Amino acid sequence: MIKKIFLIIVIIIIVIIIFITTGKKPDSGNFNYLTVGRSRLSVEIITTPAGFEKGLSGRKGLCSDCGVLFVFPERQQYSFWMKQMYFDIDIVWIDEGRVVDITYGAKRPSVAEFNAPKEIYQPQMPVDRVLEVNAGWAKEKGIKVGDLMVLE
Repeated sequence: MIKKIFLIIVIIIIVIIIFITTGKKPDSGNFNYLTVGRSRLSVEIITTPAGFEKGLSGRKGLCSDCGVLFVFPERQQYSFWMKQMYFDIDIVWIDEGRVVDITYGAKRPSVAEFNAPKEIYQPQMPVDRVLEVNAGWAKEKGIKVGDLMVLE
């Protein structure tokens, strides 16, 4: 009888651990799913000035269908740099729910420029959202200017 109770408690603990760990995403941000064109990915949503400044700095990478979505309070031609970035990214510039520009393969900085890169990335026009994904993702998924973006 005691063995059965112990086994039930162990199973309950394992189920709770599985539930907790599968529901969490890295960096404990606000996560949603996003569809761009015909492709769906998991995105961390960033809406704060501190989050805008940090972005993907210091991270070692993203999963293959993951990204970071910056949601800005107003439309502007925001500037992005690759400070303390360890990997290359594509930058998808979005305005009013549509892709308006794409920067393919924004390069991580050299060792000499790791803390202060000189390269700055900007869209061709004002945007209200910016999606950062692994370099090559936008081409691989066929993302193009005019594609609709839907946040789920």
